[in-house]
Amino acid sequence: MRELEIPLTSRDDRDRIERSIDAAIAGAGLAVTLRASLKKFPGCVHWHVRRGREPGTLEITYWPQEHRAWFTIQDGRRAEWIDEQATILADAIGRRIRET
Repeated sequence: MRELEIPLTSRDDRDRIERSIDAAIAGAGLAVTLRASLKKFPGCVHWHVRRGREPGTLEITYWPQEHRAWFTIQDGRRAEWIDEQATILADAIGRRIRET
C-alpha cells in the first residue's frame, strides 16, 4: 500500500475541499464507485475512483478533523493509469480549492 498526500492550506474549508475533490474527479473523466466514511478516520469522506472498465482503484480520503487529504493505492488495486491520474487530480484539486 502507498499513500500520497494532497497538499492543503490552513484556510481551506471542508465544503470547498469536498467540492474540489468531486469536481476534479469529474473533470478527469473518472467515476466514483464508492463515497463513504471510514471507521479508522471518524468523520472522513472516502472515495473509490475508477477509470472506465479498466482495472485498478484509486482511493481518496479527506479527514477534516486532521485537515488532511491523501490518495491510497492498495497493492491489489494497482493499475498503470493510477500514478498519472493521482498527479493530475492533486494539481486539479489544489487549483479548484484556490479558485472557489
